[in-house]
Amino acid sequence: MMEPIGKKQEILNFTLPSSPSEDKQYTRVLLQLFGYAGHGKSAFVNSCFYTLRTEEYQMRAVTGPSGSIITTERKAYKLTDTITIVDNRGFGKKGTNEEAIAYAQLGNFLPLDERVEWTEDFVQIMSQVEDSDLKPNYTVFYCPHICLQHEEFIATRASKRSEDIFQELL
Repeated sequence: MMEPIGKKQEILNFTLPSSPSEDKQYTRVLLQLFGYAGHGKSAFVNSCFYTLRTEEYQMRAVTGPSGSIITTERKAYKLTDTITIVDNRGFGKKGTNEEAIAYAQLGNFLPLDERVEWTEDFVQIMSQVEDSDLKPNYTVFYCPHICLQHEEFIATRASKRSEDIFQELL
């Protein structure tokens, strides 16, 4: 097992493997954070920077009380030369058009570092995606990460099977 200092250096020095085909070469990992509002996405960003980059804790991503909505944009934080963490806007209501916006964030169809507006109007959501005019980026390796606040999550879903819970999140 690798010691914590060794693991830290491994992450800081991480590079993506080379490919014989330049057009299929990944150049960056985009670690996208998803979850309900107030479930620790921004706190995770701060913890990563504290653990890997600094000796003193610095709040890079603004956090608030549990359940509060602080992040209103898809904010990108460059952790290393190859790893960028994206703090996506949290969602709150399942079964609404928030799901479409969450999927648009997951697919990287909405631009980074711009405000994300929740709306119940599906046409407006699709207009946001079309207006973003983003082109496919085949050099980025997308890695979604779901952040959940375990006490609340487990308490409200204690009787469900884990497969059902993950289906509910998708």
